[in-house]
Amino acid sequence: MASNQDDTHDASGSRNNVEKEIKRGLTVMKSIIRARDKGEKFEVHWSAEDQLIEPNGSMLASYIGFLVRQHIPITFDNWRSPELKVGKEKIWSEIQRSFHIDESRQKYCIQLAGKRLRGFRSFLSNKFLKDEEGKFVEAERPMKYAEIISAEEWDNFVAKRRNEKFHKVSDKNRKRASKPAYPYKKGRTGYARLQQRILAEEKSDATSLPEHVLWKAARVGKDGAVVEAVQNVYDECETLSQTLPSTEVQDCRSVLSRVLNVPEYSGRVRGKGFSVTPSSFYKKPKTKNPTNKEVMETLAELRAQVLELQKENARYREERCGSEAKDTSDRASINCQPKFPEGITPCQLYLSSPTYRIVGKGKVHNTSGELLHHNPLPMGYMNVSVDLVLDTDALLPLPDVVSETTVDIDEGVFGIAHSEIIAKEDMQQLFEHEELGIAVIHTYIWYMYDTLMRGTELCNRFNFIAASRINTTLITKNPTSVKNELVDRFMAAGDNTTPSLYFLLFNSGNGGHWVLVAMDLSRLMVYYLDSLSGDWSKYPSMKKTVDAAILKFRSKKNYRNRKDITWVRVQYFDEYKSYSRAHLDEMKDELCQFIIDQRII
Repeated sequence: MASNQDDTHDASGSRNNVEKEIKRGLTVMKSIIRARDKGEKFEVHWSAEDQLIEPNGSMLASYIGFLVRQHIPITFDNWRSPELKVGKEKIWSEIQRSFHIDESRQKYCIQLAGKRLRGFRSFLSNKFLKDEEGKFVEAERPMKYAEIISAEEWDNFVAKRRNEKFHKVSDKNRKRASKPAYPYKKGRTGYARLQQRILAEEKSDATSLPEHVLWKAARVGKDGAVVEAVQNVYDECETLSQTLPSTEVQDCRSVLSRVLNVPEYSGRVRGKGFSVTPSSFYKKPKTKNPTNKEVMETLAELRAQVLELQKENARYREERCGSEAKDTSDRASINCQPKFPEGITPCQLYLSSPTYRIVGKGKVHNTSGELLHHNPLPMGYMNVSVDLVLDTDALLPLPDVVSETTVDIDEGVFGIAHSEIIAKEDMQQLFEHEELGIAVIHTYIWYMYDTLMRGTELCNRFNFIAASRINTTLITKNPTSVKNELVDRFMAAGDNTTPSLYFLLFNSGNGGHWVLVAMDLSRLMVYYLDSLSGDWSKYPSMKKTVDAAILKFRSKKNYRNRKDITWVRVQYFDEYKSYSRAHLDEMKDELCQFIIDQRII
């Protein structure tokens, strides 16, 4: 192509005398012009990955470079600009006049034209606007390109290249590209034609090569020597390809990408070259992010499902309570019998109605032959001596033999198996509406999961993060560890193909004040609810950790980060702008009943 051929010009002589420096004129692809005048068209061939190959592949690529310089001004930086529509149509029309090419290949050719235009602009900058050290210098319009670049167009181009913002980007990219860890050594031969040549030399019936095989071949010099670092990467790829399940190899992250372990561009497959994308190479269907309207409709459906489940749960509780015997001993409120050790054990006495409360302290006498009023105790009953009465109206207390209990919460709730210690102080917080600790928070999350979500599709829509794994203290001590904990929780949810929310109750470190953070990983949205004034800026370390975890998760999943993470403050839920004491008592009663059902106390 013209731009690539121009790149091979010698840079000898003074840069101030561009007329003497470049002897050769513009490339006009005369062979194509002559064939077109005779009414002949060239056949074009494509690889298994739909890339241009020989014969005539390099000819078409060069011709596209010639056409884009003829029809697209060098001052256009945005290839998607609607103003370029006419020029792109002209390029495609000229291609069809000289090559047998299907309409389905138009996208490929236009994308290649954009790449050639960027290459031509870089060539002009490096050749005429920079000195040997890469610094920008004064230069007049090169007369060689006067036919396709007007004086005004050149002045605008130079002004853009002298922009301070462009200089920063240029310097950054030059430094990044100056010392590649694994330099490409095949010149203008792209991956597609290199693959074609290797398959022809080996007389192979295969249509393509594994990415790491092609990647290694592209880094072998003319002497055939392989650099040790390149060979090490290749060997690791060979080993990994033998151990990974076939389904995991095809997860849009190649073996080569895993071994190199570097950030990937979302629209490319490393080791395959131009135009090969994950969706086309791995034959994966494209996924479309939901619109705001679709998200709101989904939330409305979920809200309706939750309300229906709450109604069903209420009906179930009413039916269960109605089936239990009601007597003056308040036996209906005592529906669990904890296991007591033999002998005499101190205990605390509770009742569950009309409110959950401690009513006394005493001792449980679990001894054989125990009598009550000269009669043996019925099966399942034990004698309790009351040492301290706190409620004189209590009829029959429920004993609690220990001051704290360890409960095991299965991995469905927080993504990993979790143990929680619930002490009597935690119950006191609940009964007296005090500031709540982690134990009560986790138990209520467990209750919601068990009552509303377990075994339903809501498990795919809502996920909880253990509050004990991310708080101000832990972030201060080891932010990296907390970030990795969050990433592991995101990964535990699977492929995240269904839009879902991750809920985190974050303790501010100011006593028992909690804020709610809800993360939507697919839309890069974070919702923040705080009963106090202010927003997330009060907790910069928390926001920084959450943002970093989301970006790291999307990177590990090879998702494209198209925009910044957006944080939105939520004032209140639609159902309730605030919660009355009656609402809180209702939730407290439900949680306490769950605690008794689970035999926690």
